[in-house]
Amino acid sequence: MSRNKYPEETRKKILNVSFRLFSEKGYDHTTIQDIVDALGMSKGAVYHHFKSKEDILDHLYDQYYVDSNMFGIMESPSLSGLEKLRELLRRQLADPGKLDIDNITVSFERNPQLIQLMLTTSVRNGAPMIQRLLEEGIADGSITTAHPKELAESCLVLLNLWAGIFSHDREDFMAKFRFLKSMTDALGCPVFDQAMMDTLDAYYTRLAHKISQA
Repeated sequence: MSRNKYPEETRKKILNVSFRLFSEKGYDHTTIQDIVDALGMSKGAVYHHFKSKEDILDHLYDQYYVDSNMFGIMESPSLSGLEKLRELLRRQLADPGKLDIDNITVSFERNPQLIQLMLTTSVRNGAPMIQRLLEEGIADGSITTAHPKELAESCLVLLNLWAGIFSHDREDFMAKFRFLKSMTDALGCPVFDQAMMDTLDAYYTRLAHKISQA
């Protein structure tokens, strides 16, 4: 059996084709066989690189974060911890490339694996980065929370799952974020200023069709 001399190129090709199909047909209506057929390779070759369709979607986000340098803001010496946190969240909500991926229609009710994946990714991967910014803010005085680890984990779960998935219309979506604003303000991390709330409203407008179907 011949060995693939360019595994990274193959992985990127699988991701690019999958992204196109997910965007055109929706995640739920795209099968692994659709991806295989579009690639012109064997199903075994796809499974060699990705263990499932959920794994492909997860890696699409990973690839975007690497290509966009989304987290480069964390190294900015001129911003406080709170300012870095606001800018990171703003990019998550307004960057065109991120919105393109977020725009992929997914029915989470039919994909509990994705909810589990999002929960795991939020707590294990995302929360330590948010905790780092919270601790920077505590050190520079822009944030006063006494619970950076717990705040990082709970906020990501509430933001990504509770507000991000289980919102039924604009008012429900914005009400959840008004609650998050009250909660984070009370805990000494006023990340949701008026500009952020306006960005959230614009985010809903861009992805309303997806959010209302969650």
